[in-house]
Amino acid sequence: MKTILTIGGALAALFLSLSAFAGQSTPVVVDVDLDILFAQGDLITARDAKNDEVYIGCGTRNTEDGIGGVFKFAFCQAQDADGDQVTCFTTNPDLVETIREINDTSYVQFSWSDDGAGNLTCTRMGFSTQSFYLDKHTKDNAKGNEN
Repeated sequence: MKTILTIGGALAALFLSLSAFAGQSTPVVVDVDLDILFAQGDLITARDAKNDEVYIGCGTRNTEDGIGGVFKFAFCQAQDADGDQVTCFTTNPDLVETIREINDTSYVQFSWSDDGAGNLTCTRMGFSTQSFYLDKHTKDNAKGNEN
């Protein structure tokens, strides 16, 4: 009987500790670092930012090239609450394909290189979609994020 109570107590403790993480929210505000050529943030936090100038995201464009093919490129862009802004472009087929992973609730990060003439080339793109990037909305707090 004592063993059953001990196991039951351990299971109850485990359940209670796991429920403490239920609904965890870890929004990532948009940050553009022009020194290390890196930007990150999640789409929901950017959309809900109190500063209407904050944004982050990536996209693709496909255009007929006039000789029977299609010219494909991708871009990522972000602006943080401090006004630091970046837009980079790439024609790398693997990076263009990577953008298919993004969705409405994604965390986005990207890096770029600068050729010195202001041409910014996206060199890395990463996306993650997890529940803890979702802000906890309330009826009275539709735009609850700090930035």
